Amino acid sequence: MPTITVTVEDRATDRLGKIGPTTHEALDRALRSLTPELHADVVGRAAAHIHTVGKKPGAYLASIAMGYYDKGQRMGGFVRSGHPLAHLLEGGAKPPAHAIAASAASVLAFQGSAGMVFRQAVQHPGATIPPYPAFGPAIDAHRTEIEARLKEALTQGASAR
Repeated sequence: MPTITVTVEDRATDRLGKIGPTTHEALDRALRSLTPELHADVVGRAAAHIHTVGKKPGAYLASIAMGYYDKGQRMGGFVRSGHPLAHLLEGGAKPPAHAIAASAASVLAFQGSAGMVFRQAVQHPGATIPPYPAFGPAIDAHRTEIEARLKEALTQGASAR
């Protein structure tokens, strides 16, 4: 999944690691306002891709979560999904042709023109699953705003000293 990382040179990192509580609070406020906005955009884009009712189309949308972390010198916000389909929807996929075998507990059966047909295995021809990205386009759309608001928070915090 795409990320935005604000990096600074070694000497600046040293100074940033010693930021005061005012700058820390300003960054925290910026992250806490940016993260829900990005989350809403990702969920909106993901919902727009669901064209048909599948097995559980809402499970992917429900899996898109957001949060914040503050580890002293590192803080951030995130929007992510742990759903098994998330990476397939974001980047697409090309599963190769393969055999689908029946398990011992079940059989492959279908109604054919000659009646009920039972098979030990069937061949899947492979597929091309187009990407339906939500995370990447949302981050790209907000990148300039995120960078500007984080820089503004740093400036506000530094000027309040």
